[in-house]
Amino acid sequence: MSDSAAPLVSVAMRTYEHEAYVSQAIESVLIQDAPFEFELVIGEDCSADGTREIVEHYAERFPERVRTVLPAANVGHGEILRRVLDAVRGRFVAYLDGDDYWTSTAKLRRQAEYLEAHTECASCFHDASLVYDAAGTPSGVTTPALAEASFALEDILTECFVPSPAMMFRREIVAELPGWAFESAWIDWLIHIRCAERGPLGYIAEPLAAYRVHEGGMFSALDRISQIEEDLRFYEQLRPELPEHDGLIGRCIELRGAQLAIERLGVPFRACVVLVDPRREMKPYFNGRHARNLPRRDGREVTELETIRRFAADLAPAQPDYHGDTETAGEGGCFVAVPAGAREWLRARDGLCEYLEREAVKVWDDAAASVYELPLHADGAGVAKRPTRRVEIVREERLPEELVGANLEAPAAGAALPAHAVTTIGWVLGRDEPVEAVELWVGEERLWRAPVDQSRPDIERGFPDREVGTPGFRTTVNAQQLPPGTRAEAVAVLPGERRVRFAELRFDDGSGA
Repeated sequence: MSDSAAPLVSVAMRTYEHEAYVSQAIESVLIQDAPFEFELVIGEDCSADGTREIVEHYAERFPERVRTVLPAANVGHGEILRRVLDAVRGRFVAYLDGDDYWTSTAKLRRQAEYLEAHTECASCFHDASLVYDAAGTPSGVTTPALAEASFALEDILTECFVPSPAMMFRREIVAELPGWAFESAWIDWLIHIRCAERGPLGYIAEPLAAYRVHEGGMFSALDRISQIEEDLRFYEQLRPELPEHDGLIGRCIELRGAQLAIERLGVPFRACVVLVDPRREMKPYFNGRHARNLPRRDGREVTELETIRRFAADLAPAQPDYHGDTETAGEGGCFVAVPAGAREWLRARDGLCEYLEREAVKVWDDAAASVYELPLHADGAGVAKRPTRRVEIVREERLPEELVGANLEAPAAGAALPAHAVTTIGWVLGRDEPVEAVELWVGEERLWRAPVDQSRPDIERGFPDREVGTPGFRTTVNAQQLPPGTRAEAVAVLPGERRVRFAELRFDDGSGA
């Protein structure tokens, strides 16, 4: 392909630390059987392994097909993609991460033909095979495996169901992305939304790519709580840009709040989670757990829930789709998740309210969602109700001089949490020395200790003139043996086991939540 010949399709590839995978990704592009010109633009973000050398090797071998974006220093996942998209020249853009690959030589041809034939669509996508092992053997599971031929903006707002190696879109969409898009983990999701604002998302119901799930993957490497928190940040940034869809976005935020509650509660994967969704518009997804919607028929909610409860007693353990940061506890159960927007509907159904008051215990209650636990029927006996705790965080009015900043972001104010696993998240930044750990002390007894070892890009942005290192921490605190009213001091541990207090946690009885 000459420099003057503009390709019909540009393939945008972003790669980092993909030495074991990137050759397969590149080869799957180079073997495409297309009756038009196409190019591959690879952004390699200064990997510490041999990824860059592999990329440079292919660029030297195929200079007419492969172009590279090679920054001198690591610029981050968003900026490297921005630079790649700035460099593409094709009328259509296909996307591929360096750890995924395409499984059909007709992939580019099929999608380009689709977009040329369907001028009302700004993008189209297809199915992908999920790959879980290093050998690259497709598992046989295909996603998203849908029956519809196209999808509207409301569909893609609810969830990002398009596999990243399956997308192709018109290049002019790039100019419509806001600046914050390249600071988000969900850039591809925003591309789909922008495309859906122009018209339907086209769909080819064939698996033409492989999506690799591994610990080094950008999305799959995140624990499920972090994924949901990224969703929440994404929606809050998107909300002012789509005021006509504010109601739907608000309900999506509430659903993520219910998902977050289930994760933080450590609901076992043998349990069934029932999502209360009067509109019947949300997918009842809880990280691979058995899940059902309520109601399915108006006026039969109690019967439906009792049927699900009995069905839940015989469930086999499910497998999590993504690892969690909170340990699951218990053998099973039936949990009813009520997003905030469904509370009014619930209050209007006396029979269902009476059933939950008589049969269940509320184990979570915050601004986003409430969760009830129903004991399983087993030989006429129920399971024991798990104790809960409400936690109030009291921060020091003035930080000790040894700290530049500190914050406890969870527990959420007023949440009734499982006493065995009170999720505690925050950050602490030393003034002259790194903080090694955070501890909780009750009187002279140390309750718990967590290392301060989590990367926090938001803190890096908040302190641009300081080397912040890894100031974040995330842990769960076992408060089962703490009586109501217990106060625990949160202290930062500096080198030499020096300790400075920066907050207090007050544990109260949450059983009446």
